[in-house]
Amino acid sequence: MTHVISDELDLFLAHIGRADEVEALTLVRNLLGSGVPGERVLTDLVIPALRTVGERWANGDWSVAREHGASHITGRVVHLIADATPRPRSAARVVVCCAQGDWHGLASTILAALLRVRGIEAMVLPPGTGAGELARVLPDAGADSVAIGCMVSTALPGARAMVEVARRVGVPVLVGGPGFGPDGRWAGLVGANGWAQDARQAADMLASPDWPTITTPAPRLRHLPDAAHDSVGLLRTPLVAAGMAALVPIEGQRSDSTMRDGLVSAVDALAVSLFLDDHVLFVDFTRWFADVLEHRDVKREALAAAYRAFAAQLAHMPRAGSTLTAAGAVL
Repeated sequence: MTHVISDELDLFLAHIGRADEVEALTLVRNLLGSGVPGERVLTDLVIPALRTVGERWANGDWSVAREHGASHITGRVVHLIADATPRPRSAARVVVCCAQGDWHGLASTILAALLRVRGIEAMVLPPGTGAGELARVLPDAGADSVAIGCMVSTALPGARAMVEVARRVGVPVLVGGPGFGPDGRWAGLVGANGWAQDARQAADMLASPDWPTITTPAPRLRHLPDAAHDSVGLLRTPLVAAGMAALVPIEGQRSDSTMRDGLVSAVDALAVSLFLDDHVLFVDFTRWFADVLEHRDVKREALAAAYRAFAAQLAHMPRAGSTLTAAGAVL
């Protein structure tokens, strides 16, 4: 009889939710010991659990500290699964990394573990690795492919830089993660050879004989050079200050790190929307952030006021203004 891993999901969530590393690791060891394949533990337990953790943080049910603790323990679980898997004997090798500017390294660790149980050697680069470091690693890594994960759209310029580096030396690039937008709509724009909707599909594609073995330099972004996205990034500090000041008549002197950090992300999302020449990214970010704030009793009007403050500061940038107007409409 096939073991139904979903039966353990609530128990696993309870363990990681109270930071009980011993019980979480024991649960996974027992699954592996009973003959459940490591791939199924990853795809049917670990990934659904992390999705729930993210939802509970976004809904305000879990604090940032609790979310971080759960993610840390889940990372230990992923390493346990990888360590329990014999070293691959395949000649194929994949370099796995986060997009430059994205610090969500767990997604890369999960993909590397999944590749390992599929018999494919994976070299994981740590979060914070930039395009320059990737350029230095690739010549000696013997990589057949690069897999880049991007959990947040604000890291898309960094993803673009890494794609350019890999394709310049003839290594094809597969990308994945919600940062590339619905259905991977921005994967092609950053120059990737392919996009995967999840870790399982990424492993399938990288193992497929149809996956490219050679590649050409990434295509240019036609609307660049355009300094608007860089200019918005350089103005991040005064923009956030103006946005926070605009909140005072609505929210009072409330000092909320979620709001401040969110406005930092909003400025970054605006800059990336200009980089991609696509309003949708900033509009989607706005919908998500407004929902996060509502779960924390912050009015949508507060975010709208911050956006009006942004627009006043960026009156000399018409594209920024039109993007803020499009996002303001959803508030």
